Amino acid sequence: MRKRLANSIVTTVATLLFGTGYAYASSDPILVGLIAGTTGAYGSTGVATVQGAQLAIEKINASGGVLGRPLKLEWHNDDASATLAGQLFKKLVSNGAVAIAGSPDTGPVTAQLANRYKIPDIGVVDDGGLTVYTQGPDGAPNPWVFDFGLNTFAWGAKIAEYALKHCPSGLAVLHDPTTYGEGGYYGIKQVYDKAGKLIASNQTITENWSTGATTGLIPEINAIKATGATCVDVWLTPQDQAAFAQDLHSLGLKYTVFGNDETNADDTYSKLAGDQADGTISAALTSALHPSADLQAFAADYKKKFNEDPTPFAETSYDSIMMLAQAITNAKSTEPKALQAAFNSISHFGGITGDLGFSPQNHVTITAAELTLVKYDAATKTWVEVTD
Repeated sequence: MRKRLANSIVTTVATLLFGTGYAYASSDPILVGLIAGTTGAYGSTGVATVQGAQLAIEKINASGGVLGRPLKLEWHNDDASATLAGQLFKKLVSNGAVAIAGSPDTGPVTAQLANRYKIPDIGVVDDGGLTVYTQGPDGAPNPWVFDFGLNTFAWGAKIAEYALKHCPSGLAVLHDPTTYGEGGYYGIKQVYDKAGKLIASNQTITENWSTGATTGLIPEINAIKATGATCVDVWLTPQDQAAFAQDLHSLGLKYTVFGNDETNADDTYSKLAGDQADGTISAALTSALHPSADLQAFAADYKKKFNEDPTPFAETSYDSIMMLAQAITNAKSTEPKALQAAFNSISHFGGITGDLGFSPQNHVTITAAELTLVKYDAATKTWVEVTD
């Protein structure tokens, strides 16, 4: 979900020009922008992000809109391209968007441009982590990003806590070199550092997000085998995670395989890996495992409209638009600075993913406390809660 080579980002940011306007007639729609990769390796995430936002817009408008005005969603596919995401961000700002949601794929670009244009970037912005907190979770967040996505720091920490107890031979980590993969590794390493333990190995591998084509992973598996570790966190696309599981099987190796926030978000990984996915451990939103009445109602509405079950990305995207409406209402304005202040002061917002809120230091909604570990059971084709 997140294409972000540093040079591409710098070039994109440097070449964009300023230009925005927020003057509307009182009856004009309030424009909300959204950028998401709806094709490629993380296409299902992008689609879910768009659909969750669409459902929120419909619900808000059915209730009379905000400040007596309807919301209008304008969304675009960035195709996991940093350059295209930058162009789309500029277009949405020029069109008068009061906030921009995303991008799951190119979050570092939209985050930097939000800071440059001084406009809120909300929703699934990469997956939080180093995109929001570039200096780590104890540093200051990007002041214009309010992330509702599945925070990589949280997923990494939750997996690491389990691995410390159940992986006496050590934990190896294989991840992509973007802020997505590095954010997951950061979360894992922080837990291991605190415990005075070392990661058995840390390997990075560049993936093809634009097409989802799988990567040969036999050399990486052999390198992990040489360390003696029998636990590995494969922080890659669902397609490459499945390829890893199949390569393990072909080599006759038995490892405890951990995933990331995409592993069980939908059935991409489990379908591709088949029986080789059995025993894979990841984490899920506790709110999804034990849904509230509001989340159940959302899921029913989503299934009726889109003929598929919602993923966590649809749920968090929905919450972001609903909170945007609350921020506009609280601020009595669509001015960016007013919305920024409103987001920073919202607490105990009743989202379908839980009790949500932000502050000047807290710009992500998901922490490890909101997660429950799950394990894939190939016999029933379900993810079950880990109890040990």
